[in-house]
Amino acid sequence: MGQFRLLSFSAEVTNKEGLNFHLGLEETKKLLVQLKTLPAIKEAFVLSIPERTEILYFSSEAMDDAIYAAIVSIKAQDDFPEANLFQHSCNEEMALAHLTELCFGVQASTYGSVPLFPQFIAAFSIASQFGMTGELLEQWWSHLISTNKEIKNEVSFQFPNFSISYTVSDMVTELIRKVKTPKIAIIGFNALGRRIYQSLTEKGFTNISIVESSIKSFSSLKGRELKNFIFEPFDQIKNVLQENDILISTLEDLESVLSQDPESPELTAPKVLIDLSIKGKFLNWLNHHELVISFELADIYQIIENKMKINKKWLKKAKPLIARKNATFFDWMDKKKGLDMLNQANELLMKNPFGGQYFTKVLSSDSLKVKNVMSTSLVNKLLLKRSIEQISSKSPYKDIVNYERIVNEFYLYN
Repeated sequence: MGQFRLLSFSAEVTNKEGLNFHLGLEETKKLLVQLKTLPAIKEAFVLSIPERTEILYFSSEAMDDAIYAAIVSIKAQDDFPEANLFQHSCNEEMALAHLTELCFGVQASTYGSVPLFPQFIAAFSIASQFGMTGELLEQWWSHLISTNKEIKNEVSFQFPNFSISYTVSDMVTELIRKVKTPKIAIIGFNALGRRIYQSLTEKGFTNISIVESSIKSFSSLKGRELKNFIFEPFDQIKNVLQENDILISTLEDLESVLSQDPESPELTAPKVLIDLSIKGKFLNWLNHHELVISFELADIYQIIENKMKINKKWLKKAKPLIARKNATFFDWMDKKKGLDMLNQANELLMKNPFGGQYFTKVLSSDSLKVKNVMSTSLVNKLLLKRSIEQISSKSPYKDIVNYERIVNEFYLYN
């Protein structure tokens, strides 16, 4: 007997800059290996991305401290989040509903959030490889697969993210459908420029030119991002404008970083300008050039607003569908847990040393419609089943924490 419990960490729970805790692939594997050595944990699922980490485990007791200690030993870093920043939930239904909403991007109450279904696929695959999935997790995974299929069949397309950086990278993806190797330049590497660069990198764009005053601005980049850009100083802005197909400006005041106004370059090929600057005027002339298709910040906001309206309609259809599918799964799990409880009680009943008819204080055999052909063993099981049903009616199956207590109560009453 046992239940699912959830240990969560969200980057939003702390204001400490740079504390974007998450477990990499190898760290996740090491954690699963350690969880498998804990006898109390029967099944486990670990989802970890920079924004959040979710550790779902099935256990007969809370194992938060042991899991936290295992993560600390794996990460071995000084700025590790304190234990109280990891949120624990022992409400099985709420935990699984929370993860399902994350999976399909309906976590936020108004517009929705980024769906994590691809990340769930990878996480479940790793858990399965390490032997940490059993009947319950596999059934839950089948539930997610069928829910995803039904959403695709019955509900229209969802816009999963409404940030400026995501919208711009989405625009770029659409704009270059017929261009195999587009040349992209980002003018200015402030916070917005960095997010756009990261979004483009995630979408597979390579060799992105970035115009900035100093290479020092790129010191925070790691891994693939560190190898995916071509640094261009501001005095090369003319060449950058000539050589690239898509120009994304995030600067507020380009004039302040230039020693003198550069000559306007001659354009010989079509360009796309996405000007997200607020005060800058240097690129204004491009807005009216016959070879330039231009978008301003106001255009991006209009796209986001339209996406939000569409997504509101999507949520009105998707959320009830997901809730219905969840209810079906929870009903299956309740029955499975109830059967496990009955089987456990039956094992104790069969060990009754007195033999013969087993009468209970909860329900007598007179309350049963017993046929003469029924064996004593079968009558005993019927008595047990009906007795537990009466006890559990006061403590419904939905309260899964009480399954073992119900069995214990049955034997205390008799």
